[in-house]
Amino acid sequence: MPSNRKSAICAATLLLATETFAAEDFIAGVYAPSPELCEAAASEGLQAIFERGDVVLTARGILGIEYHCDFLQVLEGTRTRGFVVTALCEEPGIAFPDVLAIVPRGEGQLELSSTTDAGGGEPSINSGLYHACTGVDAP
Repeated sequence: MPSNRKSAICAATLLLATETFAAEDFIAGVYAPSPELCEAAASEGLQAIFERGDVVLTARGILGIEYHCDFLQVLEGTRTRGFVVTALCEEPGIAFPDVLAIVPRGEGQLELSSTTDAGGGEPSINSGLYHACTGVDAP
């Protein structure tokens, strides 16, 4: 087996063997892209967010009507306060991987940055500032 291939296999094995954190350790509750959406969800339920074409963020991933990302692995930063998350995302007709940086910004706020933004242009649906929705149960 070539040396480069052995190195790659060792690196992959080491990555899988490192301690990962359960998603519940970094996101508690439900987050939405705006405080107004949180208010709508608190009074009308999560369906109010979905009917407006938006998504919610929970410990399990990002969820919308025809769009979702399941969080597969969560790694905590050592010097940077935040997390890196690998996700499997799906919308009608296409599934794709994503890697997200999730960083707490303000009280009850999480900022998400997606690697799908790296190509320039419009930010992905996964990126942006999410706000904690009090009184809203996770789906």
